[in-house]
Amino acid sequence: MKKPKLKHLKHPLRSAESLLNIFLTSINEYRLNAQFKNIPRVIRSKCWCGGKLIDYDMHNSYGVCEDCQTYVNKCPPDASKLSEIYGLDKYWNDRQRFGGHPTIEKRGDLYRVDGRLDKWVEMVSQYGPQSGVVIEVGCAPGVMLKALEVKGYECIGVEANIEVVNWLRQNLQLNVHQGIFPEISLPKANLFLSFDVLEHSMDPIGFINGVSQHLAAGGVAIIQTAIDRYDQAPPFGEQFEKIFDDVEHTYIYTDDAIRQLIVKTDLQLISLDHRTSLAGEIIVIKKP
Repeated sequence: MKKPKLKHLKHPLRSAESLLNIFLTSINEYRLNAQFKNIPRVIRSKCWCGGKLIDYDMHNSYGVCEDCQTYVNKCPPDASKLSEIYGLDKYWNDRQRFGGHPTIEKRGDLYRVDGRLDKWVEMVSQYGPQSGVVIEVGCAPGVMLKALEVKGYECIGVEANIEVVNWLRQNLQLNVHQGIFPEISLPKANLFLSFDVLEHSMDPIGFINGVSQHLAAGGVAIIQTAIDRYDQAPPFGEQFEKIFDDVEHTYIYTDDAIRQLIVKTDLQLISLDHRTSLAGEIIVIKKP
């Protein structure tokens, strides 16, 4: 029998409290995951490009497109449930916290500390217009729009869930619209942004065409998403489970897939050379 450590004998109440917290956390995490697992699903047998799916032995929920090598979630959530999935409490607070991530209140601090915010602002300075209208789809926690607002841009945000919209309006005084892009009425923009959103989209062709429709001539889009371009097995190494999340991520792309996606629009691919981190690869495209 394993002997108890001295610190446990000295602090039995503290140890009991710690065990209770672990137990309660596990129960809450189980309930939360059960909520997401019970969301209605749809069956997908083809890639967004129309290619046939072949089995992917590293994850049963995903297939691989024979044509563009996109990883395809074969049973993604029903699109009508997206605003429910990405709610303030269920997603931004509970799911993020149980996944080891900061909640919405602290997420902006993370973006400042890990360099993401600086990189995004740098990308706008390098490729974007010096002024004009900015649309950011999936703008929570709002720090990027706020940073651009300070620089004089006219900023418009989009979020799927009305509670998240209200949080951004009340806490950051941002102009945020509720809806699922591109099925939402927005003005023309000179700069379009979306960071870690494209992989959630149920219709990437519709998403990119929506980018084109909302960009003024000469406008630029900067889009961050996970792109598998590395010689790793499994893809993205230690982040494999995070990226291959069959609740949130519908498509996980390759460089070839991104090029094929852009070719289907009137947009011009400017760069695939940047990233904020592994699984944070950046696409820069322009409206001629």
